[in-house]
Amino acid sequence: MMDPLGLLYKYASLFRKMISAKVWSSERSIKELLSLNSEADWDFLTSAMDIVDDGSAAIGHVMKYGLRGPTKDDDLGEKYLRLYGLLSATYIQQQSIGTIYKLMNLPDPKQLRATFETLEIRGLRHKLSSHGTDLLDRATGTQQAFVPLRLNLNDGLSVTYVNYTASSMHHHVDLAAAIDAHVKMMIDVMDSIIEKSMTTIFEKSSKQKAEIASELDDLRIEKAGGWVSKTEAGPKLIVTFVDAESER
Repeated sequence: MMDPLGLLYKYASLFRKMISAKVWSSERSIKELLSLNSEADWDFLTSAMDIVDDGSAAIGHVMKYGLRGPTKDDDLGEKYLRLYGLLSATYIQQQSIGTIYKLMNLPDPKQLRATFETLEIRGLRHKLSSHGTDLLDRATGTQQAFVPLRLNLNDGLSVTYVNYTASSMHHHVDLAAAIDAHVKMMIDVMDSIIEKSMTTIFEKSSKQKAEIASELDDLRIEKAGGWVSKTEAGPKLIVTFVDAESER
């Protein structure tokens, strides 16, 4: 797979392109065109689309510069701001994609939320930037307290946190790996959203639907580790890679 965050941006852009193509193609109400449940859903949909891209920008910045940031100063407060900001960015991106999923009438949004809860970065958000002193352990019914270990906030992308209310106190998290899992899950969900939405909002023989479907196919090639090169008028070049181990 290409840079996952870059691919997520492409998926979000394709969804926006699909929505815009449908909305601007007719003078009918947006509710009717997009098969929304209410006129107000449009406001939530546009907000969610913006937040997905905004979240990617924040995540990408931390991925590039780490917790220390682009400055030369070794500032503890900067590291905390970037850690808390990263955790908030991943959370609101999940929530926004969940909102799009629900508004476009995909099945079982509650199950999607439960799937999001399995992400390590989401659990870290609950523990460190949202419920540090009142996180409910549903297995025991007790509240727990968590705090990042400041001595381990280094220049890279890792964090160690302490659970003062449990016998196993110290936990280390590779933030880069946690972010990668988050982004890949967001890509999978956006893929499902686009596939389902094409069928919902476009006629079966629609030229617009065919164009979106073709672009989705290209993104799936990139998602699988391939590469697609297109020209304005000519054919497109598709390169795929085969795992040598799987061919033995």
